[in-house]
Amino acid sequence: MARFFFDLQGAQNASDPTGLPFETDLDAFRAAQRLAAELWSTRPSLRGSTWVVVTRKRDGDAYYVSV
Repeated sequence: MARFFFDLQGAQNASDPTGLPFETDLDAFRAAQRLAAELWSTRPSLRGSTWVVVTRKRDGDAYYVSV
């Protein structure tokens, strides 16, 4: 299992210090989509101005999901 980190970038910045293990990139991307949807519904101030950034390594490729 690979470890993925879920950071926030934009109006609100936050770094995930430990990450979470997932079997596939797709599983991690789906988790990022759920996190973005949760933030969208609970933190209206972040809508359209913050992204959930998923990376496997701190300097590697990233997926961006808009909140």
